[in-house]
Amino acid sequence: MVRARRFLPGPAEAVFGLVLLVILSRGRAALFNDPGTLWHYRLGRDILASGCVPRSDTLTYTRLGSPWVDQSWAFDAGLALVVARWGWPAAVAIAALLLAGVYAALTRFLIRDGTSPVIAAYVSIGAMTIGCIHFLIRPHLLTLALVLAAVRICQVQHERGGWVVAWVAPLTAILANIHGGFLALPGIVATAAAGHAVAGPWDAQRAGEVAKFALTFVACLLAALINPYGWGLYRHVGTLLVSSGVTSLIQEYAPVQFGQPNVQAMELAVVALIALPMLVNRRVDRYQLVHLLVWLHLSLTSVRNAPLFAIVAAFPLAALLDALPARFADTWRPGPEGRIWIPAMILGVALLVAAGVPLGTIDNGKWPVAALPSLDARPLAARLFHELEWGGLIESEATPRRLAYIDDRFELHGKPAVVEYAEALSGGPAWDSIRDREHIATVWIQPDRGLATRLGRDPGWRELYRDEKSVLYALRPGGAMVEATAWSGRLP
Repeated sequence: MVRARRFLPGPAEAVFGLVLLVILSRGRAALFNDPGTLWHYRLGRDILASGCVPRSDTLTYTRLGSPWVDQSWAFDAGLALVVARWGWPAAVAIAALLLAGVYAALTRFLIRDGTSPVIAAYVSIGAMTIGCIHFLIRPHLLTLALVLAAVRICQVQHERGGWVVAWVAPLTAILANIHGGFLALPGIVATAAAGHAVAGPWDAQRAGEVAKFALTFVACLLAALINPYGWGLYRHVGTLLVSSGVTSLIQEYAPVQFGQPNVQAMELAVVALIALPMLVNRRVDRYQLVHLLVWLHLSLTSVRNAPLFAIVAAFPLAALLDALPARFADTWRPGPEGRIWIPAMILGVALLVAAGVPLGTIDNGKWPVAALPSLDARPLAARLFHELEWGGLIESEATPRRLAYIDDRFELHGKPAVVEYAEALSGGPAWDSIRDREHIATVWIQPDRGLATRLGRDPGWRELYRDEKSVLYALRPGGAMVEATAWSGRLP
């Protein structure tokens, strides 16, 4: 019995195992639910084949050759390498292990800060529940990991001084080649500078520490220039966030909609942060409060920031929960060999991938892959109009390679083009403009679209394929004129 206790897993090991189990058993299909995963994969293959990062669009015929920055080029190449060598199950395994590692590390950090093990595990699982709205095979998973690292580094700098904060600069350089979320790291440093400044009386020592944060902030901004595009990366991100106007069309940039099932965990966390200071003899310290307010604002204005808010909020929330009258400090005593569990689980997942266990693939019930053979039979010269979410699927999986009309890189296409596209799906006049301007000869859309109804009634188009997910139409010879005449006859 005593020997068995030596191998009892600790809170971090338990959190790692739980997150891993949830993703691999119930969430692995959801990892493929983002339309961008496949164009990242396509670009990664191109980068590996050419040895160069893309500097213009190569995936759509509507923007072919237009200047474009692949801010995630390193992720794209890495994804292509993994899938080429081990297949999509390996990508699922790596994503699941990375996420499990993030929340296990959060648990360990909380315990090192003095939080009781039960509370640390509970808060970390809560952070995972908030973050799962963004669990996808996309480069932002690495942003999640490096944000946790930056938050922890700044906290250590705040508490102990020294120059540990300087490590955030090389982390920024790494993330600047992986994801546009690299701006979060200098943002965390700037927030930490403000938090440290107001955390106590202002004196020479505090001024010196704030100066270290300020210098690191500048170093982070400069470190981000270590990328193939130089200043062009800043222009690209700035255009997307400020001047393009497309963020209002992107779901992940929408404000948090409280009351929806997928944000109930965040709502509970916010309520707890408000209520707990009135119930316990503890308050959120000023340093943590500054971080909390900044990231609460960012997450309320854009749901894509909710997983990052959950990480930042975990530290003050754990401290408040640990001050409740019920004590949990001595209820979880892992054995000295308990840490073997995480390496064992990593090895187990690796063995599953090596054995060919189908951990996940793009054919997860969401994508209309059954129609691809019919689409592939169409001539490449027959320009395709399709669902926006299927752009990456076409760019990656069509054989032979086919250019798409549009994909979810809204900053490339621009707001007017995206709005026109959305209007065309209803089958109204915008469709006539696009059809004639782009010489569309193939349409692949969902069966319930207004455009599908219109083409199904039009003698100028013939149906090539239909199932519950998609319908494929081809233009008959001379069909454009027939359709235009037929449609104009229905106008008042």
